[in-house]
Amino acid sequence: MCLQDQQRNRLSVFSIFLLAVILCVSNAATGQSDGRQHSAEPADVRSISPPWRDLKRAIYNLEVAMEIKNSLVKSINRITQELRHEKERNEQLSWAESAARLLNQEAQQVVVMDYIAGSPLDELVFVLAGSKPTDALWRLALLEEVAEIVDEVADAPNDVSKEQERTQLRIHRLESTLTAIRLQLSDAEQAIDEAKWVVYIAEINDMADRELAQNGFIEPTERQWYNLRFCESTNDYTVASANGLFFGAYQFEPRTWRTVGGTGNPAAAPPEEQDARARLLYARRGDQPWPRAYCGRWLPRN
Repeated sequence: MCLQDQQRNRLSVFSIFLLAVILCVSNAATGQSDGRQHSAEPADVRSISPPWRDLKRAIYNLEVAMEIKNSLVKSINRITQELRHEKERNEQLSWAESAARLLNQEAQQVVVMDYIAGSPLDELVFVLAGSKPTDALWRLALLEEVAEIVDEVADAPNDVSKEQERTQLRIHRLESTLTAIRLQLSDAEQAIDEAKWVVYIAEINDMADRELAQNGFIEPTERQWYNLRFCESTNDYTVASANGLFFGAYQFEPRTWRTVGGTGNPAAAPPEEQDARARLLYARRGDQPWPRAYCGRWLPRN
C-alpha cells in the first residue's frame, strides 16, 4: 500500500518500524453516520504486528537510539581533543627549535613505553589471548602498527618536514572523521525523535490492550478494521465530511477525538495516531459508536 510506504519512509532510520495495525472509526464517532457506502470491495490486508503495538520493544528501541547518540557524542569529544592536540603539535613543528625538542621527547617516551610493554614472549601472549582467530589477527596487526609507529617516531627527529606531513595528514583524517560522525549524530538525533514517537503511539495501544481485556470486547482483525475504514473514508486520513462535522480516515467528531486523548483536528494527526486512538475508542465502547446498518457492519459482534 502507498500509505505503508510513506510510513516506512517516515521512520527510515528505524526500518524495523513497519505499518501499524489499520484501525477505523465511522463518521458516527458520536453515535451517528452519514450513511455513505461504497460498492467496491476493499483490498485484502495482510496481518502484521508493528512495533508500536509493542510498548516494551518500542522502549527498547528508544534506549538503543539514545545509547548510539551517547556513543557518538563521546567519539566526537575524543576526536575533538585529539584534533586539538595534533594542531598544537603541528604548530610546534613549524619552529625548528621546538620541533627538535618535541620530537626528541616523543621518541624517548615511545622507546620507554615499548620497553615497558615487554618481551617478544609477552607479545605472543598478547596475540594468543584473543578468544577468536579474528581477535588474534587483530592483535597481531596492532603490534605491527605499534612497531611501525616506534620506528617512525625514532626517526622523526632526523626529518621534521616528513613528520609535519604525517601530522597534517592525521589532522585531515581527524577532521574528515569528525565531519562524518557529526552527520551520524544528526541521524541519531532524528532516530531518537522517531523512537519517542513510536513509544508515544505504543503507549496509546498499550492502554487499548488493557481496556480491551477489561471490557471483554473482541479485537477486530486487521481486515475488519481496513474494511471499516474503507467504508468510512476510502482510506483517506486527511478527508473531512461534506457537512464539516467529521474528520480523518475514521471521521472522528472533534469532541469524540478529545475523549481518547487527541488534540486539534483529527485529520491533521499522523495516520498511526488516528489508528491508535480509533482502537482505544473501540476498546472503551465496542461497536456502539458505529451503527451496524452502515459501516459498523464490518466490526465483530460483541
